[in-house]
Amino acid sequence: METGLRLLRAARRTFTGPAALLGDPVLRERAAGYLADLTRPYGLRVPAGLFDAPAAALGQSYGEMAAELIPAVVPPDEPVDLLVLAFAVHDMLPGRATAAYLSHVCPGTPMSFALCDQGSAAAFTGLRIARAYGCRRALVLTVEQAVLPYDAAVPVPARHRAVAMLYDALADDGATGGDSDGAAGGPELIGLGGGARVTALRQHVDVDAGDVAALAAAEVGELTAGRTDVAVVLGADLAAVWPGHGGAAVTTGPRRQPSTGVWWALLDRLAGDAARPRPVVVADYEPGLNYLSVVALAPAGRSEPVGERRADEREQPLVRLRGTDGDPDPGAG
Repeated sequence: METGLRLLRAARRTFTGPAALLGDPVLRERAAGYLADLTRPYGLRVPAGLFDAPAAALGQSYGEMAAELIPAVVPPDEPVDLLVLAFAVHDMLPGRATAAYLSHVCPGTPMSFALCDQGSAAAFTGLRIARAYGCRRALVLTVEQAVLPYDAAVPVPARHRAVAMLYDALADDGATGGDSDGAAGGPELIGLGGGARVTALRQHVDVDAGDVAALAAAEVGELTAGRTDVAVVLGADLAAVWPGHGGAAVTTGPRRQPSTGVWWALLDRLAGDAARPRPVVVADYEPGLNYLSVVALAPAGRSEPVGERRADEREQPLVRLRGTDGDPDPGAG
């Protein structure tokens, strides 16, 4: 029997407008006070009348965003053992224990984790946790919202977006991926056929911007093993520092979507290749932390050499290697 994880189902959505919870005046007042208290020690100012702004200028709740995607990928009769919520920018209700709330609304009441402060590497780390946890089914949610009520050191995401990815342990239980039949205005369910199994997962730390291109080229070269039928999906930050990646099979994620961008592009690639599935290598770079993350997937049910690693390598934590060798309107639909 195969071991490891298989990407079984996935859904995504671009959200418009503010969080519904912000319609509650009590919650608005509490959120404004909470944000003011958190930012004051850093010399940041949350404007008075924060939630008096037009609705389109208000931010989102990750609890609401993720709760809408969960039913699209997790049927009631397929309980989940582990839920990982990955994000970089906090939402407009940061005092909420969102991962615990999502465990409550997800079938199986799974163990839940929230991952932040890792930028675009967070979802890759979430996948590492899912792989090491030994669960039957794991749900990885990556979310980002496009509004901060104070000046940030980096650009905020362009849109409110969320991606949900359900992984199973290749138990051959007859479960199948869904079709792209999301209701208008609701989650878009991505057809994955028999799914895609994770064959490699690597994260490198302390990778200076000047070393990224060489290390990324080496990783992708090793994982594709010279094959011409392997698709490559890159995050926008990695593509920016590795401009010579080239190749007709390279898909680049949208700019200013650091948490969801590379996964959004992966789902585009998997859906586009649904008729003739092929291996995919996904990579992204987090410039704020100097993390390079890479994952390889192959069509489930096939014996694919791409990215296979020894048993001792699969269990390694973050590896320390040094390379030798667009829409600014958060309410846009």
